[in-house]
Amino acid sequence: MRKVLKWAGITLGSLVVIAVLVVLGVSFRGKSKAATGSDIPVATLTIPTDSVTVARGMHIARTITACSGCHGERLEGTPFGTPAILVSMSAPNLTRGRGGIGATYTPQDWDRAIRHGVAKDGRRLVIMPSEAYNRMSDADCSALVAYLASVPPVDSTLPPRRIGLLGGTLIGLGAFPLAADVIHHDAVGAETTPAEASTKEYGAYVVTLASCKNCHGESLAGQKGGNGPPPGPSLVAHANTWTAESFRKTVRTGITPEGRSLNAAQMPWPNYANMTDVELDAVWAYVRSLSAIKPATD
Repeated sequence: MRKVLKWAGITLGSLVVIAVLVVLGVSFRGKSKAATGSDIPVATLTIPTDSVTVARGMHIARTITACSGCHGERLEGTPFGTPAILVSMSAPNLTRGRGGIGATYTPQDWDRAIRHGVAKDGRRLVIMPSEAYNRMSDADCSALVAYLASVPPVDSTLPPRRIGLLGGTLIGLGAFPLAADVIHHDAVGAETTPAEASTKEYGAYVVTLASCKNCHGESLAGQKGGNGPPPGPSLVAHANTWTAESFRKTVRTGITPEGRSLNAAQMPWPNYANMTDVELDAVWAYVRSLSAIKPATD
């Protein structure tokens, strides 16, 4: 009996050691993958400095893409509250101040980070939603970069990114795909900015840049929990009950027609509230065009 227990203990111990080695190996592979980017073709952007272009870039950054939600009101960078076992990191300081990347980033570096998900030093970005921004037109990307170059410098030095054991394992297993690995890099820049009108075509463009699909699902039919952003409810479920006016009011007040308060930490409605009537009506026109899709969160 003792021999049986002894060998059972040895077998169990060996399996534990093997499992630990496998996890460590997969985690190492994931960390290595995140630390290196592939050779990505980047467009040569011309960055205008006129006030109209900078204003457009500011609107994209402050309202449509809600950059301040991660990078702070002054774009000075803020730490993420993620567990260290996943990843310890901050949204970087985007300004030209001490600790910021703005002083060293060229237009091509900005483009590589924004639309391709790869930092200047070659790291694949982990949380940056470049899978949405990769559809940004050259004109809008240039405007965004022009605005970032105009932001007042803020001194804010943040600690470097450290991917934890679990984070590396998830990346290594492909359970947490990085934006740089899902983007069709050759197609970036092919998009043109649709005419600014209350159309579903312009609405689809705004929805994409606003990363709505990251939480609400590819067809805005809602999605359940999992790795990544918080799951958002179905928008198409309201397509035949809300009006364009009630949708605008919801986004601008954070209160739905049913009286439910939106969680600003999950749904950055205070940023989206600054969208123009044309933009919000275009988004609603796009949602309405998907009204036949069955809500995924039913």
